[in-house]
Amino acid sequence: MKLKKVLAFAMDIGEGMLISGAGVSRVEDTITRICLAYGAKKADVFSITSSIVTSIEDADGEILTQTKRIRHYKTDFKKLDEFNQLSRYMCRDLPNEKEVKQRIQKIKTGRINSFMEEVLTSAAIATAWTIFYGGGIAEGAIAILIGGAVTVLSRYLSKLTPNEMVLNFLLSFFVAALAYLSARFGITKDYGKIIIGNIMLLVPGVAFVNALRDMIGGDMMSGILRVCESVLLAVFLAAGSFMALVFLGGVWQ
Repeated sequence: MKLKKVLAFAMDIGEGMLISGAGVSRVEDTITRICLAYGAKKADVFSITSSIVTSIEDADGEILTQTKRIRHYKTDFKKLDEFNQLSRYMCRDLPNEKEVKQRIQKIKTGRINSFMEEVLTSAAIATAWTIFYGGGIAEGAIAILIGGAVTVLSRYLSKLTPNEMVLNFLLSFFVAALAYLSARFGITKDYGKIIIGNIMLLVPGVAFVNALRDMIGGDMMSGILRVCESVLLAVFLAAGSFMALVFLGGVWQ
């Protein structure tokens, strides 16, 4: 296989690993090992949370460079494990271009959860958190509806919003507004439990843990970037809820 193709496949694998939750040091090591296994004399890889840059040198001294821009994340440890297994297989058995391409495509496609499964899962999680924080039957029933609605709204708003922070602001505004209105109409008295239970769907807990993992592993730049992103997302969540209550008058009561 030509090194240009090897580099492209290695970058695809690295991108998939980073999106699925891998640490940047692991991504850099994987790309380096794949390129060296296929005959590259030298491989220099630099990765942060939003970008991967790789330069390799072939046997003739020619330099090949490729960059990947990462714009979204979706933690998926099953896909991460599959990308890890594929990278090890490539380093060990040096499969041909067609086989590697098919396996990468198969991993990326994977099993896609149906939209209804996502809605029902969100509703169940929101209800569980609401009850965990002290909500009753009425609060749990409202949380089911709002939790499912959050997933529906997220799918459509994500196509219109410029980034995840604005999306989180709008979703938290929607959650707080519906929860407060349910209290205004006498359906529940404790709308705070409903807000907290549904906001837990949006809290970037995994991203924050990954940030600490990167920092402990010595990747300070990547860790700091992830921490900043997680904190900003949390601030936008709080701001959205607060603005909804201010707009509807709940803060001043």
